[in-house]
Amino acid sequence: MWYRLWAFIRLSRPHFLVGGFLMFGLGAATAGSIGVADYVWGQILVTSTQLTAHYVNEYADVEADRHVQHRTFFSGGSGVLANEVLSARTALYAAWASTSVAIVAGLSFVGRSPWVTATAFAAVGVSWAYSMPPVRLLDRGWGEVVTSVTVAGVVPLIAPLSQHMVTAELWWAIAILVPIHGSMMLAFELPDLDSDAAFGKRVLAVRLGHRRAERVITGLALFGGAIGALGIVTGGLPVPAASAALAVLPAAAMVLSMTRRHDAVLTGSAVAMFVISGGGLLVGLSI
Repeated sequence: MWYRLWAFIRLSRPHFLVGGFLMFGLGAATAGSIGVADYVWGQILVTSTQLTAHYVNEYADVEADRHVQHRTFFSGGSGVLANEVLSARTALYAAWASTSVAIVAGLSFVGRSPWVTATAFAAVGVSWAYSMPPVRLLDRGWGEVVTSVTVAGVVPLIAPLSQHMVTAELWWAIAILVPIHGSMMLAFELPDLDSDAAFGKRVLAVRLGHRRAERVITGLALFGGAIGALGIVTGGLPVPAASAALAVLPAAAMVLSMTRRHDAVLTGSAVAMFVISGGGLLVGLSI
């Protein structure tokens, strides 16, 4: 029993949920006075939607994941279904359960902010459409873009929309974080590039090829940093938000590890770059 429970926790990939807490907290920091109930329901919405995306992706890509040769903590799936520790049906049932929770959470806002409810339904739709046919965004070259816009762009807007208060500073933060998240998404795909290509999984990194993907990863990270610098210089962001510049350290490690093919360092550095960027902006906008 405990073994299967631990396998289900691995299937849920809880370490990825940190980003949802960070992005929702970032938006809440700019939303003025947000009630406890709204905060809790908003976070439930975000986390259950993330879980839906995880379960659906594991279910849809179980065959491709069997061919992964360089699985890391952040790439290649959990391996739970691929190794037949749990059945694929378990992931599908879990996806429907988390979808139900997300819908209930979204409907809790319908009387106060229909925009949040609409956002909830759209986010749940993306969670399924990313991996599942007939849409399967990850095979169309749009999955990474849509995911980054959703996680780093839409999630921070949920709390402000519930209070009808979206600030210019939050738009600056979103403009920084969307390309940085996109850089991270592509970095996650590099370790699985060969196995994905062999299996016919047409993620964006496969479409670009290794060298072009490396250039896009670097370019997106630099673009996010340039927007941050512009925001500080022009006064669009408060000076404390400059603490997000600490993300340059893991960003440098990410770029270096790409050239040396250190997959674990690459994916870990990409996560650290996004978390430090988001954390620095959260601190800067909370002061």
